[in-house]
Amino acid sequence: MNSTAIPLPPGAALHAAPRRRWNRAAVLAAAPLLVFLLLFFVGPIAGLMKEGFLVDGQLSLSHYRHLLDTPIYRIVLGNTFTIAVAVTISCVVMSYPLAYLMASVSPRIARILFFAVLLPFWSSALVRTSAWIALLGKNGPLNALLTGTGIASEPVAFLFNFTGVMIGTTHVLMPFVLLPLYASFKAMDRTLVQAAQSLGAGSVSIFSKVVLPLTSPGVVAGGIIVFMNAVGYYITPSLMGGPGQRMVAEVISHNITEELNWGVAAALAGVLLVTVLVSLWVFNRLFGLDKLISGSGGKGSSEAPARRTPGGRFSVVAGILSVLFLLAPIVVVIPMSFGTSQYPSFPPPEYGLRWYRSFLEEDKWLAALFSSLKVGLIVTLLASVLGIAAALGVHKMKSGAGKVLDALFVIPMSVPSIITGVSLYYMTAPLGWVANSVAVILGHTVLAAPYVYITVRAALRSFDHSLELAAMGLGASWTVMFRLVMLPALLPGLIGAAVFAFVTSFDDVVMALFLTNVRNRTLPKLMFEGLSSDFDPTVISASCLLVAATALILIAQQLLGRKKNGA
Repeated sequence: MNSTAIPLPPGAALHAAPRRRWNRAAVLAAAPLLVFLLLFFVGPIAGLMKEGFLVDGQLSLSHYRHLLDTPIYRIVLGNTFTIAVAVTISCVVMSYPLAYLMASVSPRIARILFFAVLLPFWSSALVRTSAWIALLGKNGPLNALLTGTGIASEPVAFLFNFTGVMIGTTHVLMPFVLLPLYASFKAMDRTLVQAAQSLGAGSVSIFSKVVLPLTSPGVVAGGIIVFMNAVGYYITPSLMGGPGQRMVAEVISHNITEELNWGVAAALAGVLLVTVLVSLWVFNRLFGLDKLISGSGGKGSSEAPARRTPGGRFSVVAGILSVLFLLAPIVVVIPMSFGTSQYPSFPPPEYGLRWYRSFLEEDKWLAALFSSLKVGLIVTLLASVLGIAAALGVHKMKSGAGKVLDALFVIPMSVPSIITGVSLYYMTAPLGWVANSVAVILGHTVLAAPYVYITVRAALRSFDHSLELAAMGLGASWTVMFRLVMLPALLPGLIGAAVFAFVTSFDDVVMALFLTNVRNRTLPKLMFEGLSSDFDPTVISASCLLVAATALILIAQQLLGRKKNGA
């Protein structure tokens, strides 16, 4: 028997290294984010939930019975689920033709459509809501068009009713179902459509028997994400709805800020939390949470599209209307921001920079902008350190432990902000942390760290680990390998993660409403106050500045992507 020793390949040498040391390093890397979330996410929510089961210090279900026995709470719960389901259906119906259009045009037109989708998606939800309020108002451009052309004899009430809530919320949440649906269209085998056409199938048959079954995973995945967001949504329904459309999130806020009834607020938050967690469990059972961490959705097929049927041509027209729906508030609000009248109008009778000067000269706006920038930069640093370390640690763990931590780290981005914000307010207000921005920094980090974690995990999945094994097989330490090999490869993902963290913090309104006061309020909170009390046109100019910043980020991303791909 040949006893000659066979030299181990570099990969085998790495496997022979003490695994215990690697596991310890992986646990240490993931531990800070886990401890942070236990302290400032799980702990505060548990404290709030406890209030829902206590009456005079005794365990009781009376707060939950109060929800069932009081008509107004039954109505609010019914409103919440009705609006969430209606918005989900609306998002799916409007996304279908647009996803089909994006997947069936040339790459150049697809990039333009992507920009048209991503610009509103990346723009602040508050910016878009303010734009819709200006667009749909009694004296807004849409009513001016309807009455000017004789279609309507008097202005139509689009705002402060169910219509306003549906329009505004659908616009904000539609990209969440559009993007997974687009991925399903790109992954679809188009020869099946061509085969159905050649066999004489009509548009309805092709859609119901070929397209719908093949794209249903994208619809269900996007629909669950939209429903989870809609059921706890706060900003748009509170600004564009009326008393008949009050949702749970708004009533939670009312019970805390006006009624000081923590027990009922905690019970409502409990109902909301259970709904979201059940939805997340369904998503995990159907698709797996790793779908949220995957790096790329579609296969990017470049095959020529099949000949369009009459149904296909109808879908193209519907898709163009969906694009116009996404862009309309942003396009219309830009000229309105240059108006000089006391109330925004389209087109403005006179153009000027009155409201931009108001934004740049009034101390409250500059102070709010500075506060948002300060909080955003600190949150970006904290969330990046915690999220990147956790992603690197989980990446080296065994699959079982890694899957558990994947689920734990994703949950904070699924729980409605109103629950996290109120819970942190419950914990930090007695400590005086609301007045010095510590509370809002903690809250924003809870929101932003999961985005960093997911982005870096996706980048790690795309990383070629043979490079890591080769470097370490040649004698490089892990630190040297990381600095010279892994870090350059992951750098675009790390930059994207930091941008995600900053945008998440800068865009937040709900947490800022509870976790800041008049002295350290952020820009979105000041804009929300300007919309909810009396429409201040300065909000429009602030919105346009934020849209311009978003457009510059997207253009820079497009240019960097083309440079990276050598285009």
